[in-house]
Amino acid sequence: MNIEELTNKETELYQKVCSLIGTIEEKQNQIVELGISKEYKLIHQKYAELCAENIEALKRGLFITWFSVSEPTFLTGINELDENAEENIVKEINERIKNNALDSELNWMINYYKDWDYIFKEYSKYEFFKTRIMSKVRTELPKIQKQKMENRGQMGNYWKSLNE
Repeated sequence: MNIEELTNKETELYQKVCSLIGTIEEKQNQIVELGISKEYKLIHQKYAELCAENIEALKRGLFITWFSVSEPTFLTGINELDENAEENIVKEINERIKNNALDSELNWMINYYKDWDYIFKEYSKYEFFKTRIMSKVRTELPKIQKQKMENRGQMGNYWKSLNE
């Protein structure tokens, strides 16, 4: 799958999640029964496979890693992810930090995630990533341009929602 196909799949899954009705528990059960969380896991794995050569895949993979812990499954459809995929994403970011190869968007995304540093605690062996996520230096979140967040999966939906 390429980025466009992954975007379409994410959009389809998120629409399913938004259409669910019932209690939190009922929605959680529906997400599992419909295979939504399993499909998100596969999408995340694909982003991890693409992340070395595609910075958009890297951003989306990091976002899903963060979102899977910071937000409840009944709202996102995202549940447990593949640990190897998560580690591959963090490893790639570690290399990019080491080589000063972050673009401005990935830079402020990482800084935004600092408030949830516990999410990334298990990746402390990645020195550059750990130093960055634990840093107290703040980067201002820019004004999100909604048109730039179109067709970027749940990551785009989330960033657009911050300016509403």
